[in-house]
Amino acid sequence: MEFSLLYPYLNDTPLALKAHFSYNMLMDKVAKRNTIIIFICTILVFGLIIWAFIRPFIRPHFDRQYRTKEGILTPTQISTTGAERLQGSDWSGTVIYRAKYTVWGLVINNTRYDSGSITDKLSPLDIGLAWGDMAQNNHLVKWNRGHRHITASINALYQWFINKSTSELFKQYSNNHLIFADAELLKKAESLKLGDYVKIKGYLVDAEAHKNTEPAIKYELKTSLTREDEGEDSCEVLLVTQIEVLD
Repeated sequence: MEFSLLYPYLNDTPLALKAHFSYNMLMDKVAKRNTIIIFICTILVFGLIIWAFIRPFIRPHFDRQYRTKEGILTPTQISTTGAERLQGSDWSGTVIYRAKYTVWGLVINNTRYDSGSITDKLSPLDIGLAWGDMAQNNHLVKWNRGHRHITASINALYQWFINKSTSELFKQYSNNHLIFADAELLKKAESLKLGDYVKIKGYLVDAEAHKNTEPAIKYELKTSLTREDEGEDSCEVLLVTQIEVLD
């Protein structure tokens, strides 16, 4: 601008025209570059959104823990009575039979507890299992594994895709505190992997145990007898008699 004010006669010279033309060309290049950048960013954003949506549908083919399976039956339960004494190296316990129990499911949790506490000696392993719609849509579920419990959450979009309410879906999985009278069964349970399709048989029990040196101090586990409860007392306490990997 200063150049034009001082030398107005240069406005019509070839030099001024050339500078003006060069400036327009530069602005055109900048505009085209910005258009390309915006286009690429838009494609990337939409690509990430699409990938985030379809990723859960793809990952069962590459990661076994997200596998799905249709038609897994609801657990069966038949009331029973009885009791059994358990004996460890430095502890003793008793289990009271509440029901014969058979559960089929995809393994969604396998956690070993070996802190040395009496509770961990009584029930050294938790196995989480999913059946029905939860097993069929395992790839869309986020499993939140905590200490001695597991919870599930499902994205609202995926829930719309499943077309089931969470109150219905969340009745179709359980976390099981396992008790073993047989070391080989414990070893087999420890070998289970997330995504394995298994059948576990045994007894739902209420259990108590104590240190041999402190018999008055008892540690108790009480089983759930329904799949419809929630919270910290909703886990099944299962004395295992059989484990079978079906697939």
